[in-house]
Amino acid sequence: MAHPGLLRLFESGRCELEGVALLYVVMEYAEENLSQIVPERTLTSAEAQQMLPPILKALSHLHGSGLVHGRVKPSNILAITDQVKVSSDTLRTAGETVARQGKLGIYDPPEAAAGKLSPTADIWALGITLVEVLTQRLPVWNRAQAAPPALPEGIPEPFQQIVRHCLELDPAQRSTISQIAALLQSAQPVSARPAMPGSALSMDKKTAVPWRYVLPLTAAAVVVALILMAGNRTRNSSPPAPPVEAQPPAVAPPSGVSPETSRAPRKAKPSPSTHAKTPSADGTGEQLPQGAVLKGAVLQQVLPRVAPSARKTIEGKIRVVVRVEVDPSGNVTDAKLSSAGPSKYFARLALEAARGWKFAPAQVRGQAVASHWALRFGFRRTDTEVVPTQTDP
Repeated sequence: MAHPGLLRLFESGRCELEGVALLYVVMEYAEENLSQIVPERTLTSAEAQQMLPPILKALSHLHGSGLVHGRVKPSNILAITDQVKVSSDTLRTAGETVARQGKLGIYDPPEAAAGKLSPTADIWALGITLVEVLTQRLPVWNRAQAAPPALPEGIPEPFQQIVRHCLELDPAQRSTISQIAALLQSAQPVSARPAMPGSALSMDKKTAVPWRYVLPLTAAAVVVALILMAGNRTRNSSPPAPPVEAQPPAVAPPSGVSPETSRAPRKAKPSPSTHAKTPSADGTGEQLPQGAVLKGAVLQQVLPRVAPSARKTIEGKIRVVVRVEVDPSGNVTDAKLSSAGPSKYFARLALEAARGWKFAPAQVRGQAVASHWALRFGFRRTDTEVVPTQTDP
């Protein structure tokens, strides 16, 4: 089943490994998925509005072809370069009876107990998915009771209305794909409508830093990333790691700049609840109420210096995520790989570079405190980018 919104499957078959019969599937390479973003933060309304259309188009194509996805959930929402895609290894014929193993889950609609697959089951699962990515929580639902799931607070419109119609107990009362798309379109400001689905999902929403891992969100300031690479491979063995170089953050690499430049994080805007009478950490005069938390900031970035021969081996983008611990004075005290990516060489460069970063410390009640950050390195043939996210406090 070929469609731009579906992950491509290249080959499948049977094989034997050490006497064990196995089935295999070769598909587009997916380094990350939406379920890896949700534990860190919720999606903003703008990000969800960009994420949803390509998913709706893929499901509409499946349903129009007499197929059902059957496993719509964050772990099956992926991205390949600039496209959001849905996994395609669970497709079944609509109306097919499936033998269920184990307990039914929250993503399974009430009619799943009968074992028949239908497009309305995908609508139910899409509603549950929207609740999860917008609130980091799942609805509360007792399958034995004749009442729809109880939704957590904090779901913005139009998504609350979309979710309620997706989670109707009666499958015939659920919204269709076209109805969801129409509601989403009517609620989106004209100025915000992009020509194509946009960027991805991965930064602290309070800083509005691009989420560069799942869905490039056009040229607007909300870009997040589940960026997955189609067949991303490094063809060389790891050359020795060259030294790293330090440089201050830059707003954006101008044309003609060397490949070692990086995009600096945007300064976080304090929320209305953080205004009061405690001096800020950055000396800007921003004031906090007693007990408020002031986010830290990046003072110095250290970028890996990649050997030209190694950079030429890159196809697409190589992603490495490093978690760092920062003491109250803003120095990195520990750095660990959270996602090493496909190359030990680039993972080692990112880890060494992360140890040299400097930060303006976060503050709690006006006192500098330790913090944790995720540094997301993206290596391309032309340059290296780093997107930092403060994860605690």
